[in-house]
Amino acid sequence: MLYGVFSDVHSNLEALGVVLEHFARSGVEAHLCLGDLVGYGPDPDACLDRVRGLKNLSVIAGNHDLAVVGHLDLDWFNQYARAAVYWTREQLSPENRRFLSGLTARLETKDFTLAHGSPRNPPEEYLLSAAQFRDNAPLVRAWPLFVGHSHMPLMFRFAAGDPAPVDIVFLGEETAVLPRTPEGGFGPAALNPGSVGQPRDQDRRASCAVFDSEAGTFRVQRLAYDVPATQAKMRAAGLPEYLALRLDYGQ
Repeated sequence: MLYGVFSDVHSNLEALGVVLEHFARSGVEAHLCLGDLVGYGPDPDACLDRVRGLKNLSVIAGNHDLAVVGHLDLDWFNQYARAAVYWTREQLSPENRRFLSGLTARLETKDFTLAHGSPRNPPEEYLLSAAQFRDNAPLVRAWPLFVGHSHMPLMFRFAAGDPAPVDIVFLGEETAVLPRTPEGGFGPAALNPGSVGQPRDQDRRASCAVFDSEAGTFRVQRLAYDVPATQAKMRAAGLPEYLALRLDYGQ
């Protein structure tokens, strides 16, 4: 099956639109959304409407989603993120508020595991190091593990050796092949598609991926979108200028 994998939309409708068009052209049959649909950006309701309408959708909440519906304390958010959360709370329709309220930050199926940040601390931990991958691996029952939160397209996997070292691979626009077990299933691998609405790898283009569960491949795609249009909406809404400016630089 072909899965469209995406994360960290952050209320950026222009970026989400090009990602969903890419998925449609690619013939994806199901969608995996790894959280943070809202926060930072100017179109929370419209983005949620688009995501809720996707076919065969598996979706989890991110820390911003949980904060918007009051399920996560705002104390550790910086001033810009906190301001966007307060603003977003006033924009949501009752239907979209109920939708977000019903999500958790981790989802396990027989075929894969979704966690916004990590299995150990789904809403908050950034999976960025070999030690974190090693520590979280025993908590995963079904591989692959799909994560978001860091806004970086990455793959973590065990390499050959005793003890097995951890490979951390930055994913450009190439096809990554997932490890297999001797029985033919997927071996331990964590995959991050990067961020749709606010990349942080110095590339401002929207990031997403297509996972082919039969071929065992994961391909990241970068897509240009109308950044000035999103920035104009943010300024018109009175969102912090810093949040608009950072879109120019992929930070």
